Amino acid sequence: MKAKAIFWIRTAACCILAIAALNAFGLGSDYPDHQPVGGTSGWPSGMTALVNTTNRVHGFFVNAEDVFFFSGTATNMSEFLLAYSRLQGVEKHCLILHDGTGDAKSSWSTNGQACDWKLYGCPKGWHNIGTPPDPSSAGVLKKAASKSDYILEIHFWTGGPIALDKVSVPKNVEVRKETKS
Repeated sequence: MKAKAIFWIRTAACCILAIAALNAFGLGSDYPDHQPVGGTSGWPSGMTALVNTTNRVHGFFVNAEDVFFFSGTATNMSEFLLAYSRLQGVEKHCLILHDGTGDAKSSWSTNGQACDWKLYGCPKGWHNIGTPPDPSSAGVLKKAASKSDYILEIHFWTGGPIALDKVSVPKNVEVRKETKS
């Protein structure tokens, strides 16, 4: 009888720990404001220079997903888009338009600051599957970036101070309206 009770206590404790740990497996943090971001070996070549522009107002990561927010002028946005359009190792170059104004903040923050656009990046495998690549496979993220399956999107808010018709969009950047699900 005593062995049975110990078994059930241990089983219940393991179940409670497993359920509690479901939310603990994510890793995320803010990137320091006004300091260069080093990036990862899995980022497409040139992404580090892109995110380290002087008009970055915030940035954070959650697991393999990176998000950076920017404010500026139509000229800043045009230059950013041009640099973005030249990056290799990206699934496709995409500018996604959103109504309203942007809010630069991390997922865990309660308040943010105004922004004009954001850059979202993630290895396609992580994005599609929702689980990290096998960490025992050396160079998985680097390999993903070199095989053109890194997702890198720019999101632009049309209700902000930058008029879209004043922005130069390179021909290889697909423009689409946000679709709400």
